[in-house]
Amino acid sequence: MIDTSRIEQSIENAIIKLIQSGETFKIDYNNRIDISQELKHVYATIDRAKVFARIKELIEEELAQKLVNKLLTEMGTDIKNLMSNATIRDDFKYLLRKSVDDILQKVK
Repeated sequence: MIDTSRIEQSIENAIIKLIQSGETFKIDYNNRIDISQELKHVYATIDRAKVFARIKELIEEELAQKLVNKLLTEMGTDIKNLMSNATIRDDFKYLLRKSVDDILQKVK
């Protein structure tokens, strides 16, 4: 039987040396394809009105979301302040119970 361990070790060493030298991932920049004309053509054919319309939509959505979040935060703070006052909290509970009782009477 043939001992292949020396061959395997030699192949392993060659692969390690190839990876360490970076030759396997080397990019030959001298053989690049010039696509500047294609890019200029693509850029010239962009419908700027559609781009601006889409940007406007995205900004409006973002602005609306931020406004809603700010309003919800403010409302939460206001409700927390109101509910920290025992008299106002009791008044709210009374009104809430009265409303629930009215609804239950209508359902019956």
